[in-house]
Amino acid sequence: MLRKAIKWMFCCVVLLQFACSNRPDDVLSRSEMKSFLTDLHLLEGVFSSDVTISEDEKILYYHALFQKHGISKAQFDSSLVYYTRNPKVFERIYTSVNKNLEELRTEVEAGKYTPVLPDSIRLKPLEINVWNQAVAFSYPDDSTKNQSSFSLANSGLLTKDIYNFSFRMRALPHDSVKSGYTTFRIHYADGNVDSLWHEVKNDSVLRRYKFRFKAARNIKIDSLSGVFYANPIRQDTIGIQVDSILLFRKYIPALQDSLRMKLDTIPLINQTVDSTKAGDSIPSIKSVSTIKKDALKKRI
Repeated sequence: MLRKAIKWMFCCVVLLQFACSNRPDDVLSRSEMKSFLTDLHLLEGVFSSDVTISEDEKILYYHALFQKHGISKAQFDSSLVYYTRNPKVFERIYTSVNKNLEELRTEVEAGKYTPVLPDSIRLKPLEINVWNQAVAFSYPDDSTKNQSSFSLANSGLLTKDIYNFSFRMRALPHDSVKSGYTTFRIHYADGNVDSLWHEVKNDSVLRRYKFRFKAARNIKIDSLSGVFYANPIRQDTIGIQVDSILLFRKYIPALQDSLRMKLDTIPLINQTVDSTKAGDSIPSIKSVSTIKKDALKKRI
């Protein structure tokens, strides 16, 4: 008799569980509901970000989401109604959804979904024209100056840069001076200056001059400078025509941060103040360190 009672109670429990878990055919299973709700919240998170998406585009995204899961909007609505009638079950579903979203957030922050680019793309150099001055100018033969120079400061300049500086120039004959020179310099924050130079003939022939210069020192770069034309013999006048000025900086964007972190530390330049008489208000300042002068010699 006892065995029959236990057997009858067991059958009732099984039937009750089956009845409670028996969902309509058009209702998503719990796992399907978790998966769909996870993707739905991801999509709506994108919509709530700063990305501007039109209402028509949102409709297309929702349609693609339903297609991905192989369901219709009506089927999702029916499932939503079904599970909201079972609060405890729905709460467990959303607990799993929140867990999925947190795990995904952790993976994204860890860079799991960041595309790994091959070195051929990641380390591809970029070349930009950093010249920001006039690209052409001229001085007639009687111009009252003995050289034409330029200086360019740019906070983005960095070690390992390659500078391609080019221009066309015609140097006009001037008395007994048969030639001059043109030079290009890199100025470093520690006071060092590297330079290259070309000879310039004063024969009225239009020539193209090119410099290719790599910033080899592991020091912050202060500026670039140069002289389009100057005479080794002091003269009061020059005559030149310059055009097609270009200054390209070639560098690898992906390496810029690491290069900045590895720059050599520049020693502190100490200064001493001379003793002055009580009545003096302006002290005389002497710098302990000196800056090396550009010898205008070609350095390799």
